Amino acid sequence: MSLLLKSAIAISALTIASTGHAALGIGGLPFGSLEFVQRVASAAPGEKIDVWLRFTLDPLSTPLDFSSDPLTGFMPDDLPTEGDFFDNATQTWHRRAFDQIDGAHLNTWFSCSDSFTGGCNGDTVNYRYDFFTSSEPGKPAINFVSNFSLAAGASTDYVFAQFTPAAGGAQAGTYRFYGTGLTLNFYGTDIDGNYLTNSDHVLGQTCSLGDTDSCAFTRSVAAIPEPASYGLMALGLLVVGASVRRRRG
Repeated sequence: MSLLLKSAIAISALTIASTGHAALGIGGLPFGSLEFVQRVASAAPGEKIDVWLRFTLDPLSTPLDFSSDPLTGFMPDDLPTEGDFFDNATQTWHRRAFDQIDGAHLNTWFSCSDSFTGGCNGDTVNYRYDFFTSSEPGKPAINFVSNFSLAAGASTDYVFAQFTPAAGGAQAGTYRFYGTGLTLNFYGTDIDGNYLTNSDHVLGQTCSLGDTDSCAFTRSVAAIPEPASYGLMALGLLVVGASVRRRRG
């Protein structure tokens, strides 16, 4: 089964889908590893689940230190020569040669290999999936960051996505999410002034469809107590309370 990758750019006007990746560490571009933070845990049926990731730059990698508009921090020989142009008239993508590269930004993707959303089928009766694209206090986002610095061997944590339970809460069960990656995207224009973007370079990625559940992001959701259970609990408390009052009397 091939991977169908959904890019965070899909939420913007610059929709990109990819079915493959460049090899890690090609040339002098940075490379590292990606892992889930608090990979296995429990969650309440009505709890919104943040998917935290930790990217660690390999100790042998070049530093990831760049800024954009104008682009700095990369050797000319390490920059891509081509990018992708979306033709609105035909609704198709075309690869064109860069005339100039203006900048770079970080971006994320996920593979359709999870039980939170039913793969690429979108939202389910249990959860809605959302890329996390705007930082909040204590919750940094990494999508579209265009100025970034990380030393070789250092790590950074970020919220990649959120799973929001449906009204009434998610059904009881074990939910798993597998594949995601962090990419370095370059953007600029071709000789005709068309906007081009290149997302070929993968900085790091988690497990994929072929991996076992030993690397998956996993949340176990307990069943919501039935109304009858609440009634029995309340009755039990009343009995305990009455017993205590009798003792005191």
